Amino acid sequence: MKKQSICLVPEAKSLGGPRTFQQNLVQWASTTGKADIHFDADRDDIDAFLVIGGPKKYLKRLMQARAAGIPVVHRLNGMNWIHRQQNCGLKYYIHSETANLAIACYRRFVCNKIIYQSPFCERRWNQVYGKTNKPSQVIFNGTDTELFSPGEHIPDFSKRIDFLLAEGSFRYGMDFGLDTAAELITGLAERFSQPIVMHVAGKVNEETCTRIRDILNTSGKAVEVIFEGVISKESLIALERKAAFFFSSEIHAACPNAVIEALSCGLPVIGFDTGALKDVTGEAGIIVPYGTDPWKLEKPNCQPLVDAAEKVIRENNTFRQTARKRAVENFTLELMASKYIEFCLS
Repeated sequence: MKKQSICLVPEAKSLGGPRTFQQNLVQWASTTGKADIHFDADRDDIDAFLVIGGPKKYLKRLMQARAAGIPVVHRLNGMNWIHRQQNCGLKYYIHSETANLAIACYRRFVCNKIIYQSPFCERRWNQVYGKTNKPSQVIFNGTDTELFSPGEHIPDFSKRIDFLLAEGSFRYGMDFGLDTAAELITGLAERFSQPIVMHVAGKVNEETCTRIRDILNTSGKAVEVIFEGVISKESLIALERKAAFFFSSEIHAACPNAVIEALSCGLPVIGFDTGALKDVTGEAGIIVPYGTDPWKLEKPNCQPLVDAAEKVIRENNTFRQTARKRAVENFTLELMASKYIEFCLS
């Protein structure tokens, strides 16, 4: 019996959520043999297209597919918005606005089905660009819960407390969360006698690294920041297994893969109640009010965040068990992929 064929377009090359999603979906299909998921848009046996973004290159092919009755499904992330609040440069501003417009046009005119990554994501697109009458479904991201798994030993924080931030990139305005993290680590240093170490995994501009180090060096606290850069999955998992918590610094994330991976490793999550973070985390951490206007990137109220981190550290084993349980019950590759395939081919 022929495997059902789903083509992913375009193939994501850069670090971040879309690439992780595509790799996870292809990996699951290859391992289970339950579908043929690929990137070859020229094949004549395609049963459905799954589109990310608004790729101009594939417009003609996708319109032909629709005319032939082949489903064209749009997977929607959050939209670009930080460039409107931070000075990210004219080139990045134009790129972000153009991308938003292209995605909105695909959503409205090209695709005939829509998958939103979270309820927040669906609300935001409907609010900004209006509702559509197309079939749609919310499907959360998933991860390999066997690869991203807790270590054999529960970490010991009696001598040192580590915590983690991880994103594909902290550039183009995404470094906003690092200033919050600096305030968080110095706040924790006032409550614990152990040294506290913050690990930052992902691309960070050198100027930002210097600025954050200077802030911590002048704080007079027993704190340290380690900028890990872009690291392998294995190195990321090792950090997650030894950390006390994961600080999700992204504001208004649609469905953060980094958070799901952390939960799968049994790592509790703290952060501000913006975007889909509370929907993803549930009781596997503590999500606190932002306190000011996050859409304007106003300085948040960090005191509740420090309180949350302290509670998670002191009750770490309980939170770790809850985190792992939430991941295996809600964010497996099997659950995500089966929902995608069913919706794309229905």
